[in-house]
Amino acid sequence: MTEESSARTAGTGVSDRARLGLFWCLVAMALAVHNAEELARDLPGWQADRPWLPGAALYGDQGQFAVALAIVTGAALVLAVVAVTTRATWSAPVLVCVSYALLVNAAGHVLLSIVCWSLMPGVLTSVVVLAPVAVFLTRALPPVRWTISAALVTLVAALGLVVGSLAIAALMRAAV
Repeated sequence: MTEESSARTAGTGVSDRARLGLFWCLVAMALAVHNAEELARDLPGWQADRPWLPGAALYGDQGQFAVALAIVTGAALVLAVVAVTTRATWSAPVLVCVSYALLVNAAGHVLLSIVCWSLMPGVLTSVVVLAPVAVFLTRALPPVRWTISAALVTLVAALGLVVGSLAIAALMRAAV
């Protein structure tokens, strides 16, 4: 076994760091494309047409939603940059958790599209981009040991980011 392959299998080689960096870029790009579809296809309008769906009041108008998407996308980019530049030990496990959150998001778009008999904005990139990227990464990276606390932290972080970004966008809109 060469020194390079030994380092790679130990998880400390340059190729592993580069690969992890590419994976973070892939997630950030997938999320940006998905968020762009949600914005371009007017998710707040789609949601407003279905007031019986939970969370309809959260989205606000298109401008407010654009701010929320910018916050979410920016937070994902910052997380990716910090993970890659610091070579953090938490990088791979967090990326797996992010991948599962993206997979749940994609599944939600598909489910709501079926329930509403209407293509929810974001469903196309959910099926074509988010789900394939998330499945690939959960298979390509070392598995996360799922505990109740790990699952709760992932859930709270994902929901907190989404609801928090929508709340910040609403406060910014109210201040203007």
